Parts: sequence; C-alpha cells; structure tokens
Amino acid sequence: MIPKSITHEFDQCIKCGLCQATCPVCKELLLEKYTPRGKIQLARFYNQGDLGLSAHYQDIFAKCLLCGACVVTCPSGVDLNKVFVGMREEITKKKGVHHKMDEVVRSLVVNYNISGEDNSERGEWRDFLKDLPDHMYQKDKAEVVYFVGCVASFFPMVQKIPQSLMRILESAGVDFTILAGDEWCCGFPLIGAGVPEKAQEMIEHNLERVIELGAKMVVFSCPSCYRTWKEYYRTDFELFHSTQLIEKLIRDGAIRLGAVNTTVTYHDPCDLGRNGGVYDAPRWILKSIPGLTLLELENNRAQSVCCGGGGNLELADSGLSAALAQKKIEEIQRTGAKTVVTSCQQCIRTIRARAARQEIDLDVWDITELVVQSMSRV
Repeated sequence: MIPKSITHEFDQCIKCGLCQATCPVCKELLLEKYTPRGKIQLARFYNQGDLGLSAHYQDIFAKCLLCGACVVTCPSGVDLNKVFVGMREEITKKKGVHHKMDEVVRSLVVNYNISGEDNSERGEWRDFLKDLPDHMYQKDKAEVVYFVGCVASFFPMVQKIPQSLMRILESAGVDFTILAGDEWCCGFPLIGAGVPEKAQEMIEHNLERVIELGAKMVVFSCPSCYRTWKEYYRTDFELFHSTQLIEKLIRDGAIRLGAVNTTVTYHDPCDLGRNGGVYDAPRWILKSIPGLTLLELENNRAQSVCCGGGGNLELADSGLSAALAQKKIEEIQRTGAKTVVTSCQQCIRTIRARAARQEIDLDVWDITELVVQSMSRV
C-alpha cells in the first residue's frame, strides 16, 4: 500500500481541475487519465483496492515530467510530485522497472552513469581545453567541489557547460576541484524510475568523496543534481547552482563582463526554478552583461513550461518529449528573439535537438557560455 504521507496528499485534492491548464502532458494528450487530477484519482482508487496495477497503469504515471507546474497551480496545496514519484515507486515494486527505463537503471547500477560508458571517462571533457594545470582540477583538497553531472560529462552537445564553468571559476580564483571518475550519478534518474533504494548507494558515495576533500561548498551546473542534493542528501555543505555562484562572483568583482550586443530570451528550467526556487540569479547575470537585451517568455518563472526533457519522459515516450519541445520552441519564437539562454544541460539537449531536426534557426546557449563570451570582451 502507499505510505500515509502520500495518501494524505491525494486526499487533499478537491478535483477542481486547475492543474489541467498548466500540465504540458495534459495539453498535448487531452485525456483525463494523463492529467494530474486523473493520476491523483487513479492513485486513490488503487489505494482503496478498487484498481489493480497493470502495464498501462505504469505507462500513465511514466507520462509525467515531474516539472511541478501542477504543484504551483493547486489551490489545495497538494504536493503532486510527491504523489507521482511515490506511485512510480509503488508500481515498480509490484511490476518491476518500466521496460523503457530498464537499460538506464542497469547502466546506473553497473556504470554509475546514465550513458552506459565507463565512469572513468567522466572527466574527459577536459581534453578539449588548453593550458590546464598539471592537476587538471582534480585535487586532493579544495574549498569547492564542482559536481558536473552525467549529461554534461558524457554528451558532447553540452560539454561546453563544464568547460565554461571551469573557466569562470579559474578566472575568479576559486579553489575548486572536480571528482571526475569518482563522481557518480546524483541518483535522480533512479528516484524518477521508482527505485530510490538503488540511489542510496550513489548518495552515500558522493557524500563520502566530498567529505574526504575537505570541501565546504558543492556547486552544480545541473539543476536536477542541485535539486537532488537539496532534497535527498543530508548534508551541511553549502549547495549552490552555478548561476547563484556566478552572481556572487560578479557582485564581488571577481569577474568582469564585456559587451555582448544581442537580444535573448531566458527559459527557466523546472528543477532550478519551480522545484529549486532560483529565478533571480540568472536574470541578474543576464542584465549585468552590457549590450544584452532580455525578452521574457510569455510563461516565465513559476509559470515556465517544461522543455519536454524532465522526469525521465524522454526515455518513456520520446515522441511526446519531442512534441513538448516543439511547443517550447514555438513559445520562444513568439518573443522574436533568435537566441534562448537557459541554465540546464537537459533543456539545451532537448530544445537544440528538436530545433536541429526541424531545421529551425535558433541559437540555444547555456548561461555559462554567454558569461565566458562576455568575459572575453573585457
């Protein structure tokens, strides 16, 4: 049965349906069972013994971005993300891992990353940088640990993110290190796949490695890693997303910015914005760049619409993920900006891949890349 902490959440639902207006999956599939309200009712019926679990049931709960749009809309304060993650765990216990997520789960257990590659290759994105010190930012002791994350470590499309952040930290004189092959996945994909017990090994390993380094702070360019550490890691370390640290470095005068004469819009990543509470830091950075004009999306901050890359949806239903990315691109185009900036490697992958496939003229940048460009013009 579902834990009482979760049943308490769905018992609060008043079936008003306001969540339907903000759920990207609901607006694409137009079926009640895929709405947050529909999923809540299915969870309630299952808990009451009125419904048994089936593969179709598993598919319904897999079609969720865990983006939190429904959470900020709910007038009853229901933590729908908590319910949906709890139901994925319950279904997985009874039916096993979703067949489309099984390969990634196996890779995480064996290789400690989502790519299926040898984890010792996690730091190879450094090979494309010049003039690295002998330690290659893999030190025995450091004040700050940069936790890179699986996607930016292994996917060439977004490896400029760690390369850029490393240059920023280096220029600012930050005493930092990376874990390279000693970094394991943060565990979020396992939690999203309904096997949080398998994530615990990742959590314990990562905490031990950071403790051994004597660090006081962990910085993340991946919002999902940042969110997972905040919610699931029990630690007294200072936890910062890269945008928060970059803002501090600019305010302290540690880095200087030159003119970038362009117009951009900014996409709030779900795990950084709604689920992480970080809205102002990236905007403050963008507004600090001379010559840059920021145009806000129609749906921004807490109302930001997911790019389609969240909640393991890309694994469960790649077609649906692509359709949601298309909707995101259309919203971006309505601003008139030819460049979208974000602060998430998965958002970049999802939006950039869809734009390329559809031959859409759209530049997709991570904010760290823009900061490095601005620094080079001082």
